[in-house]
Amino acid sequence: MVSKASGVKRMKIAILINSLQGGGAERVAATLANQFSRMGNEVMIWLFNPEGRAYRIEETVSLHVLQAESEKRLIRIVKRALSCRKEAVCEKPDVLLAFTITNIPYAFAAKTGHRTAVFGLERANPECHKGLLWAFVRLLSPLCDGFIFQTEGAKNCYPHTTGKKAAVIKNPLSIVYERCIPAERSAFKICSAGRLHSDKDFETLISAFALYRKDGGKGTLDIFGDGIKRGELEQMAESLGADGCIRFMGFTENLQEKLCEYDLFVFSSRSEGMPNALLEAMAVGLPCISTDCDFGPREFIRSGENGILVPVGDAKKMAEAMRWAQENGAMRERMAKEAKKIHAELSAEKIARAYLDYMNQTLYGRAEK
Repeated sequence: MVSKASGVKRMKIAILINSLQGGGAERVAATLANQFSRMGNEVMIWLFNPEGRAYRIEETVSLHVLQAESEKRLIRIVKRALSCRKEAVCEKPDVLLAFTITNIPYAFAAKTGHRTAVFGLERANPECHKGLLWAFVRLLSPLCDGFIFQTEGAKNCYPHTTGKKAAVIKNPLSIVYERCIPAERSAFKICSAGRLHSDKDFETLISAFALYRKDGGKGTLDIFGDGIKRGELEQMAESLGADGCIRFMGFTENLQEKLCEYDLFVFSSRSEGMPNALLEAMAVGLPCISTDCDFGPREFIRSGENGILVPVGDAKKMAEAMRWAQENGAMRERMAKEAKKIHAELSAEKIARAYLDYMNQTLYGRAEK
């Protein structure tokens, strides 16, 4: 289908992802699918697991559940590859976006014998990848029609033959709520968000908050997100005597709306593909403190101007930054105002346009107009 306005081919786009449960990659997939559809493309999402959908999908985007589950890993792998191929034969998409490296081999099964173009998407920090799957993906990656990274650092971890034809495109931000700064608040409210897993290093955040309180810092800490470490983190907060002022809020679909209720956002990750929760906090105008981890935070935060960067795993430095933010309200809000400018750079429409330009240029030698 060709757009009369631009002369550019509108595409049939399939997005392959494990599920739409809560998570950064899942949120990005949902945001892009909705925006691609609004821009006149035919869009479908191929899922292996339909349960626990956390993000809204517009009616114009079709959901396809690939029946490919098995308790035996090898059988499950074969079934997933065959189900992707069957779906490709039936739907004949122009483009298949393989979200996360685990789905790139399945995407190639869909490509075999068809004209579907496969684009790999790296959603994590490649320095953390290990094992045979990572070795296999590195071999496959140059064979992809295109590859999309979130950061230059991630791209540099892949073979040169992959990187030279790849694009670096940031993640989109969806609807942004306006944060209202209350004239008075009974307590200084700090928050954080992310999966409760080791790589998010909430241990450092909890330790930092306990130090902050011990040093006279005021207020509470709310942590949004769920994961396998929740019980352990709750016990840690209790052992440090901070359980009365630290709350574990669970997963919320409307994170941006919740963020508007706080005075400060603190991000403690050891490693990131792209710090989605941090970017959402910046976009609503929330002052932010982040670890200077690979990859992402330093690409967006200019420390002292639109946020504060602290060393990874350094609870003392993090506590000092929290205390400074609490005591310097005018500077804190000045940084927040600068941070909010990130939304214009990462709007869903702008990022989706960058994807479409890259895919059109790769497939047809021309970009969207």
